[in-house]
Amino acid sequence: MQVFLRRALLFLAFVSITTLTLAQSEGVDTTSSGYQIGYEIGSWLPFIILFTLALMVIIRSFRLSQKKGPQ
Repeated sequence: MQVFLRRALLFLAFVSITTLTLAQSEGVDTTSSGYQIGYEIGSWLPFIILFTLALMVIIRSFRLSQKKGPQ
């Protein structure tokens, strides 16, 4: 599981750095609707990912506590 998380994080870092570099070097048209939609999605994406991860941790801990039973 840790190997998968490390690889996923490395891949996401690579994609974000590559995208940022390409956007700065080409002079992207920021008035297009595709850019604006992507910018909006990108601004919400970190919060969605953090919320999803937190929810997964909460659900997992709840399920583990249910399996152990009351103490």
